[in-house]
Amino acid sequence: MPRLLYPIIMIILLINFTVYAHKCRIEQQGDQIIADCTRLKLTDVPTDLPIHISGLDLSYNQISLIKNNTFSSFSNLKTLTIDSNNIHTLYGDVFKGLENLRWLSIQHNQLNIFTKIFDIVIKPLLHMQHLDIRYNINKTLDIPKPMIYPYFGDVLNLTNLYMDLAQTPVFNLSGFARLSQLKTIKFARCYLKQMSNDTFVDLPSTITAIFFHDCVGKISIVEADFLKPFPSLMILNMNRVAMQLGDALQLLYPFKNTRMTSIIFKQIRPQFPKPVFITRVMINYLMYICVKTLVLAECEIVGYEQRSLLALKFPECLENLVLSGNRFAIALGPHAPELLIIMRRVINLKYFDWSYNAINYNIIDYCNIDVLENAAYAKEVYREGCQIKSAATNAYKNLNNSTLEKASMVDEYKFTIYFPGNLTFLRVSHYITSYVLYPLKIFVAKADNLRYVDFSYWQITQFPVIYSETPFNVKYLDISGLNSTILIHETSIPVFKNVQTAILKNAMLGLTTGKTGKIFKLFPAVEKLDISYNNLWYLDEDAFETNLNLSIVNIAHNLLSAIPIAMMNLPYLSKLDLSFNRLQTINKTFRDWMDKKSKKYEGTFNLSVEGNSLTCTCETSDFIRWLFSTNVVFDRINKNFSCTLTNGSESNTMDVYRRFHQQFGNCKSKQWLRLGIGLLVAFVIFTVPLAILLNFRWKITYWIYRNFRRVVEHRLERKFNYDIYLSFANDICQWVYDDFLPKVECSWHMKVCIEDRDFLIGVAKADEIANAISGSKHAVFILSESYKDNEWNKFEIERVKFEKCRNYLQKIIILVKGAKATCVPHELDDILQNVTIIDWADNETGWDKLRMALFTDSFQF
Repeated sequence: MPRLLYPIIMIILLINFTVYAHKCRIEQQGDQIIADCTRLKLTDVPTDLPIHISGLDLSYNQISLIKNNTFSSFSNLKTLTIDSNNIHTLYGDVFKGLENLRWLSIQHNQLNIFTKIFDIVIKPLLHMQHLDIRYNINKTLDIPKPMIYPYFGDVLNLTNLYMDLAQTPVFNLSGFARLSQLKTIKFARCYLKQMSNDTFVDLPSTITAIFFHDCVGKISIVEADFLKPFPSLMILNMNRVAMQLGDALQLLYPFKNTRMTSIIFKQIRPQFPKPVFITRVMINYLMYICVKTLVLAECEIVGYEQRSLLALKFPECLENLVLSGNRFAIALGPHAPELLIIMRRVINLKYFDWSYNAINYNIIDYCNIDVLENAAYAKEVYREGCQIKSAATNAYKNLNNSTLEKASMVDEYKFTIYFPGNLTFLRVSHYITSYVLYPLKIFVAKADNLRYVDFSYWQITQFPVIYSETPFNVKYLDISGLNSTILIHETSIPVFKNVQTAILKNAMLGLTTGKTGKIFKLFPAVEKLDISYNNLWYLDEDAFETNLNLSIVNIAHNLLSAIPIAMMNLPYLSKLDLSFNRLQTINKTFRDWMDKKSKKYEGTFNLSVEGNSLTCTCETSDFIRWLFSTNVVFDRINKNFSCTLTNGSESNTMDVYRRFHQQFGNCKSKQWLRLGIGLLVAFVIFTVPLAILLNFRWKITYWIYRNFRRVVEHRLERKFNYDIYLSFANDICQWVYDDFLPKVECSWHMKVCIEDRDFLIGVAKADEIANAISGSKHAVFILSESYKDNEWNKFEIERVKFEKCRNYLQKIIILVKGAKATCVPHELDDILQNVTIIDWADNETGWDKLRMALFTDSFQF
């Protein structure tokens, strides 16, 4: 081999090694080059990366130690992330040469940050601004001896510090006095036992945001000046801290009469939580703080004293309020006037979340609040509310139907809610209550800025009738978990007419398929629609005739066996999710339609079919070929979907396509074989009867003439006055006139005889019944609870039996509606074998059964 080829070969090998050795993904993000080496099962830091990278992510690998000068060649590195490895050892000069590093994260490892080596490790990082060393497994953190933190005095530009908090932390030797730029400190895996006044005295006063997360140990001592070293504090976030909510609220003492950006108390409760009742003493400091975001979530709050929770001295400062995950009514009993007043004063409130409030209890449980600690006033307030509920319940029981009907029209059952003028986000999800006794009529004031509404998973039987003095302009609406039928009334339209994103998961659309189209008409401007998890097995062709703006539709987790035709009527549809349905294939009509869509949107039409019952057989071979040739974007980039072969075994579309000719090579021969067998069978079927007819044509003609002609002519000559003679009782008259007659006479064009309308006046009733039954083609009995009470009904049955014996009456049908099937009169026992009994259900199934019984020769239910 010539020597000149050796350099070329070496260059090729070097290029291949650079591309494939480390398997990291090199991405250009703006003017930065990022190396993504996550989840590659690396045990060492790759050294063959481009030296000019500015970002390196080594998270979720198996690196246990990092030696000296490992990163020295990456002098341009600004961000370094080594999270979720098994790192237990760092050499002293591991970060040497990274003077330009701004961001370092090594959380979720096994480092001991309290060793002296850690002081040396971070010393070269002179320009570092963000340091995250949280969640490093070290059992010594839970030892009650003083733990000295590393020296951070060399990283003078540090602004964000995230670390664990020991049981007895020592900060006075850590150089925090030099960190004049430090603004945010986050504590995770908190083992702190005492929140004393001197805990943080050595931390810099420049800190404006402090976070406590996952403080699982019991905090026995809480002193009011615990946070006094931070006079400029703007954000206080405490999440999953094992302490009393009242103690957490006392920590706000140093910030009385100041401004704060956020106060977040989430899951503030001891290891064995008890119900919390908010008193005025508990919020004595909170009410004097001008705060923008206030969160009291999942804190076991069951009630609050008057002029406490909502009695803020600076309500105009509040912009975001979250009270989710508790167990109290914000407007129960004496709190209603207080709520109306505060809603008028929080003029800048934009975000309100009161979700996951499970208020569902009976009268006895409602009054029994002995579990509350120091709740003398709580008992007084709740018993007052209990008396109100008890009186309302008794009044409700004493009202009859007519009184309730009148009561629904009076103003006392209408509620006026004054929304703050700037409110844009309203979330009251997973709300369960039992103290509302009547259908609500709500008048909403100042709702024109409301954009996001979440009423999902409410336990209500009737959607409120909502009015507003200004037009509704809600853009996002989530009403998942509600029975969709309660939405169908005229007053719903103003609320939903401008919705662009509608979420109707678990809305029981599968049980109301006849009304589904009406529900979609409530959202004429919708662009994104989610109707997953609804047990839908079909959609009407005109289901989306008023939703022509739809671009994204999610019908996942339903029972569809084919793509609904209604999809083809949506001109702007660009994303369709049909995953986890029962599709076996996609027919050519829809394939051509989606190809046109993909071409229109330049290959960005998205289709999700994961989790369907796809088949890879001769009948679906065209679909398999199209799957790998179309420009449609699927939820799996490699289009590797599970499918069932002809023999019932499981495979996937990728393997089937690779073996396409082997898999479907015999399909055409099978088609020709089927064609030949079909022609042979057709020849036999047509030839044999034709030969018999030709040979015995005169005998067959004579036999037909002798045996059937007289009967046929007799039946043809008989003319009926009515198609149906209808017998029913008075308790279902309303249903007969409103539903049955319009359906049968107007839709099916059949003539029905009923006593009140078609009998002549002055003629004997028995004669009229006999004449009507003899002139009817069919007889239909509608059985109800009071059917046997009328003696004329027995006479009608006897006449029907008489006409059936004469062979003039063709069908006898019994609809069992509002009664048991055993209520069939014993007078019909003689001809029961000629009777069709239908157990009636008020849906399309019932009408289908009746139609089949009338128009087919034999049908049983």
